[in-house]
Amino acid sequence: MKKVDLLLSNALIVTQDEKRSILPESSIVISGNRIVAIGPSNQIDAQFAAEKTIDLRGKIVFPGLINTHDHLFQVATKGLGEDMAVQDWVTVVTAPTAAQQTPEDIYTVCLTGCLELIHSGVTSVIDMNYMAYTFGLHDENIHALVDSGLRSIYTSIISDYGLQYGIPDYLMRPTDWFIDQYEQLIAKYPPTDRLAVWVAIGAPWTVSGEGLDKALAFSKRTGTPMVMHIGENWVDNHCSLDRFGMNSVPYLEKIGFLRPELLAIHCVTLDDEDIELFRKYNVKVSYNPVSNMYLGNGIPQMMKMQAVGLRIGLGVDGAGSNNSQDMIETMKVAALLQKVAAKNASVVNAQQILDWATLGGAKILGLEDQIGSLEVGKQADLFVIAANSAKVVPIHDPVATLVYSCGQENVEMTIANGVILMQDKVIQHLDEPEILRKCQEMSLALADRCGSNSKVKRSWKGNQA
Repeated sequence: MKKVDLLLSNALIVTQDEKRSILPESSIVISGNRIVAIGPSNQIDAQFAAEKTIDLRGKIVFPGLINTHDHLFQVATKGLGEDMAVQDWVTVVTAPTAAQQTPEDIYTVCLTGCLELIHSGVTSVIDMNYMAYTFGLHDENIHALVDSGLRSIYTSIISDYGLQYGIPDYLMRPTDWFIDQYEQLIAKYPPTDRLAVWVAIGAPWTVSGEGLDKALAFSKRTGTPMVMHIGENWVDNHCSLDRFGMNSVPYLEKIGFLRPELLAIHCVTLDDEDIELFRKYNVKVSYNPVSNMYLGNGIPQMMKMQAVGLRIGLGVDGAGSNNSQDMIETMKVAALLQKVAAKNASVVNAQQILDWATLGGAKILGLEDQIGSLEVGKQADLFVIAANSAKVVPIHDPVATLVYSCGQENVEMTIANGVILMQDKVIQHLDEPEILRKCQEMSLALADRCGSNSKVKRSWKGNQA
């Protein structure tokens, strides 16, 4: 018998392989961080001597979910920016928070966000910090990502422009300053299959023409992918017309910004011409439906983007424009928003949503040969749903159950890179109650310190949990 580390037995396994195979009463065998066998339990189990065996009878295993957009530091702002337009929300809540947070703050609040991601079956995340006014903010954000156990991409926004459009001057620096920060980050944190640094720009209207050129040149020189909010709302095109006499996506094409190494976030205002340009240059897209609704920005044409073959992933976005980090909730909203926009319930199905949340995200990360499905040779990233609540029973189709019935409360286990991060709903490697206590305390103090607490309208303002 071959010795292995972990045997998950007797589960219903949703593989997300090329055939979208679903395997009843089956096992996954894990050695190190790899899946070494998968198949019927009555054939597989006797072949291996596992250090740990877990019987998952009556439970469902899915590939780990991939969150393609987040601002984890915004966990500190949950509930502060209710019912505000995005420009006001940035000015009153998120920008002051970014400017006033300490390295200790950002570690705790980012780690809290990662805990919720783990509870909702996420195993990979692309995080976008705002401007880090000390390098320690970069370090502690990355420290939180590493300690969480999630596969992570870290980015930090470049902004040298936009005072007239509402960008606070304290979040701006010359582009060369940001490029120097990125030089240091990439030297200190060279890319691995667990952590990489990418380049981020807030939006086309937050960077000068010279800044866009310099950021693009840096990305090409270092081979570092880029992330940018594009078409989140009407502001992109308004400002681009004001500055350049053309809409933002055609302008980005003009300066050579559209390319396969670009991940575009939101894409709410993209028209048919924009979508065709994205197709032409194979731009990747992160769909953030809860945030799009929360801020009243609109509905992106995801089904048109899907039809032309764009690589699409899902994102929860920051907790400031979502109030949760629940990826399973995001999947349901992703489907419903497209259905209501089309006034057609059949425009998208649960399988398509799961594809975006797994295989689509893997393609965005450039790791489709490593993650996104449960297959021999791939990394062991997965989560387990327990069919033990009225919320999910009865189950007729496990994929539909996940997308339309489940919530993070139904996730029982999450494994990333072969490591059990959560079992029986209990985080295994971190003191979750203590982290939550610190997050509550720090977030209240931070809201007072940055002035957000006194500027937002709330029905109740307390000074303790």
